Amino acid sequence: MFPRPSTSSEASPAGRARRGRARPRLYQRRSFWAAVGLAVVGGSVVVINTASAGTVSVDTGNWYVLVNHNTGQVLDDYGYGAYDGASVVQWSRTGAANQQWRFVDAGDGNYRLQNRFSGKVLDDYGWSTTEGAQVGQWSDLNGANQQFHLENSSDGYVRLINRHSGKAVEVPLDSKADGGRIAQYHDWNGANQQWQLVPVGSISGTGNTGGSGSSAAPAQPATPGGTAPTSQAPGASHPTSAPPVAPAGGNNPAKSFLGSNKVLIGGSMSDASASAAPFDVQYAYVHSQPAPSSDYYTAARCQDAWSGWWGCWTGSTTAPGTYVTYRDAKAAQATYQGKPRPQKQLWTWYSLRDLGDAAGQGDGPGEVQAINRTDLLTRYLNDYRFFLQKIGTSHDMIDLEPDFWGYVRSLGNPHQVAAQVKAANPTDCGSQENSASGLAQCLIAMGHKYAPNTGVGMHLSCFDWQQNTPQCVKDYADLGAKNADFLVTDVTDRDAGWYALPAHGSKDTYWNDQKGFAALGFYKTMAESVGKPVVLWQVPVGNMAQNNTPNHYKDDKVDWFFSHLDQVANAHVGGILFGAGWQEQTTPETDGGNLINKTIAYRNSGGTPLK
Repeated sequence: MFPRPSTSSEASPAGRARRGRARPRLYQRRSFWAAVGLAVVGGSVVVINTASAGTVSVDTGNWYVLVNHNTGQVLDDYGYGAYDGASVVQWSRTGAANQQWRFVDAGDGNYRLQNRFSGKVLDDYGWSTTEGAQVGQWSDLNGANQQFHLENSSDGYVRLINRHSGKAVEVPLDSKADGGRIAQYHDWNGANQQWQLVPVGSISGTGNTGGSGSSAAPAQPATPGGTAPTSQAPGASHPTSAPPVAPAGGNNPAKSFLGSNKVLIGGSMSDASASAAPFDVQYAYVHSQPAPSSDYYTAARCQDAWSGWWGCWTGSTTAPGTYVTYRDAKAAQATYQGKPRPQKQLWTWYSLRDLGDAAGQGDGPGEVQAINRTDLLTRYLNDYRFFLQKIGTSHDMIDLEPDFWGYVRSLGNPHQVAAQVKAANPTDCGSQENSASGLAQCLIAMGHKYAPNTGVGMHLSCFDWQQNTPQCVKDYADLGAKNADFLVTDVTDRDAGWYALPAHGSKDTYWNDQKGFAALGFYKTMAESVGKPVVLWQVPVGNMAQNNTPNHYKDDKVDWFFSHLDQVANAHVGGILFGAGWQEQTTPETDGGNLINKTIAYRNSGGTPLK
């Protein structure tokens, strides 16, 4: 058996840490005048309009950049998100509108922090009082979970204390990386909880460009309206709603999917596990920078220096592309109980992340820059063509670029995100538009051309689905998802028991019927909007009988899905693929046989018909 790629090549796209290149810190301490509520205008010192919060004063008419004392990074509306639930992270200072905040007086010494680009306010998501809970953005409803008072720390820094939870806004786990998440934690006056309020315009040379979204800030939207709720009861900023309803005129996906009329079961596992139950699918990643030249594709053998490229993961004694042909042959020759039972191979094509590295910025911004560079996109599409040619006539499945389409969505209309598609591949994609939408169509068309028996799936990256499913429907229509063969989406990338640990945020990602049926409602809506089934991918394998130690974490999703397969089929789910999305997670080899036993019972029962 050939060695598997390193864990870095198989790391979870949904759960990976952002690894953007470090950028210079462009900040300095707030001036004495700003600290005492004065400003220098035309050489004279004048009083500015402030509202007081104890001994801390801010100018409610000014915009501020908030600089973290521990990291030097600033509070940032990630990717110019303008929807309810948009993420807030730390990022190197650029002066962009998505890094500017103003303090809106909420009375009693409290403020709402409004982002200049999105118009949304900083929000204790879900009225949580849990240590490490997410802090994000939401429409301004003046809820207590959106109100913060300022506490003084030394050297002119302040802490932001949420009125509802009583917890301080911080950068957890001492992260200094671009994209480090923002959370709340009890107020212990740590440097990672201290923020410097730097008035916009007080630092020269930063301009109003850049940010976590792109090299140029999008046009600033009008500040949204909205009124305060009549009470401060939890839930005011996040009203509950029924599961999404399929749009009028939606399509019913076919009752046969890739040659099967039953819900497919599979995952990421060892050869021994794959043959221990009647699994239908195995999945693996293709995740590296593209080959630097076409010589790689025609070489008789790999070279040691090429081992970082996916085509030579199997070593210098093999031909380029053997990683694909070997796994395809192994899947086609799979057995169960000593009898042939061929399996399908699903490939998660996940290389735009690496192309972003080649562009010099990595995750997110680098990817968008890379697709708009003809030289890099040419290499990427050449690599994709070689990958498809290695698949050839095999009956495989391809999952296209997890996370990337979600990042495109955060920038607005996919037709307006530039990509040099025509110049990068005039032979296969010369008729496509030069945009992210054109790139999606190029990838789908190439898949159908070079791997005609293989289904091509668009990865469904709608992280805001609970608040904004209609926009997700529109965006995937703009991306041309109806031309793909299926949609792919991930549930969560790590076991619930892992997430529940204080060191990992004390998050509750266990499922109950309410959570499960809400997710199925979303899958059904998206499937019917494009007329294609959904494949659930990288579903956690955790077993509730485990002890929450590395490789033995608890989770309830295996049990939940197998006990709700009729509802799963009703949501037009064509397959459920289980697997660990990060190191230390439970696997089919460490779950005590739960996944294998349930798969055997599922097949013995005759399976669940697609609907």
